Amino acid sequence: MIIKISLFLSCAYFAIQFIDNVFLFKKNLGDEWFFTRDLNYFLTNGYDLSVINGISIPFTLFSSFIYSFLNDISISLRIANAIIVFLLILYLYVRKNILAHNDKNIFIIHLLMLIGTTGGLFYGTNDSFFAVSFFILCSECYLYLKGERIKPMFMVIIYSIFIMSRPHFIIYFPVLILSFYIFLVYREGWKMKNIFNPIIISFFISLLIVSLFNYPKIITNNFSHNQGTYIPKFLFISYADKSGTYKTDDPEFNWAQWTFYSQMISNSKGIGLFAPLVNWSEVMDYKEKYGENSLPKSYQEYILKYSPSVLKRIPISITEVSIISIRYVGCLLFCLPFWLIFKIREKSNNPLIFISILVFIGIIIWTIIWPTTINHQKLMPFYVMLLILATDKSNFNSNIFNKNYLMLNLIIMDIITIWALWKWEIFRSI
Repeated sequence: MIIKISLFLSCAYFAIQFIDNVFLFKKNLGDEWFFTRDLNYFLTNGYDLSVINGISIPFTLFSSFIYSFLNDISISLRIANAIIVFLLILYLYVRKNILAHNDKNIFIIHLLMLIGTTGGLFYGTNDSFFAVSFFILCSECYLYLKGERIKPMFMVIIYSIFIMSRPHFIIYFPVLILSFYIFLVYREGWKMKNIFNPIIISFFISLLIVSLFNYPKIITNNFSHNQGTYIPKFLFISYADKSGTYKTDDPEFNWAQWTFYSQMISNSKGIGLFAPLVNWSEVMDYKEKYGENSLPKSYQEYILKYSPSVLKRIPISITEVSIISIRYVGCLLFCLPFWLIFKIREKSNNPLIFISILVFIGIIIWTIIWPTTINHQKLMPFYVMLLILATDKSNFNSNIFNKNYLMLNLIIMDIITIWALWKWEIFRSI
């Protein structure tokens, strides 16, 4: 009975969020403004100039294809994102052995609630392209560790989309590879043959594909556009320019300074939990009074030059992530450390341990990098991997992640979802 109610509720919630985010939200909502500008520029100036100026190549090309049918930029951007979300669900059910041992009903209920809660996946941004491509890479690594055959050409395509979608790849790729090799060493010890494998070889081949798509920047020797605070200046990859923000016209706007200063103000008033972003004018006044170098200009500088602040921030950030994760996956994240301890004590070599390592490292890296409360859309791929782990029936035991626990988690998720729909009066945008 609980399964049927939860399945109906999750499907309804997913459908409501899809309609709300794709059709009812105002145009140019949030970061959609940047991608509307980029698609407009692409339609007017063509591919070469757009790459030089800075675009998310996969998202812009796919959105322009959708635009040729709809003739509405905002809807085209949102439909492009939504299609990728549906392809994620299709991939999970078509790709053999990802969910071979999972309780598929419980998995899909949690997944639909997660996607619905991460409503930004339907906005007119490239979030879905990046999150889904990274998730597929994680899944293929998991299957490889299970002894399944992976297709190198498919990996090259997904890597290329992943790299060209957002500069965040420079954060997520090391998390994936580090987790992959930690598990290999844990399971097999150090072996030279494990250094080069289809996972890492496909990445290097994909760099050639990426360079072909970015040839306008390469032939013009133009490496200065749209690098922001993530990418070294020497990289040739074209990205959407989000160094500014739609919330201010200040050309000196800096996300790292905004988030760092907001957290600094919150820390001065208490322990700094869930710090709200202050008005940018406060940051401007602070810099004018104390100088431009009084705040970090990049996240790299935040980590390297403000290490005491980073260390103090980590436990607070972990607390925030743990609490907010209840809204996305219920209490699953709280139980993951205990599950991992049980598996290590059992000396298990189950590839699900790779998933647990991936989730842990991914969250820890973001708690180090981000000066204030983490936007949980950044953690969405890790949460989907967590759902794969938690709903794997071969992994159930009497201590944790068993059918009874997952049913209880479903009830918690149902209550949260009903509360959210009641609070929004079903549709937030009406």
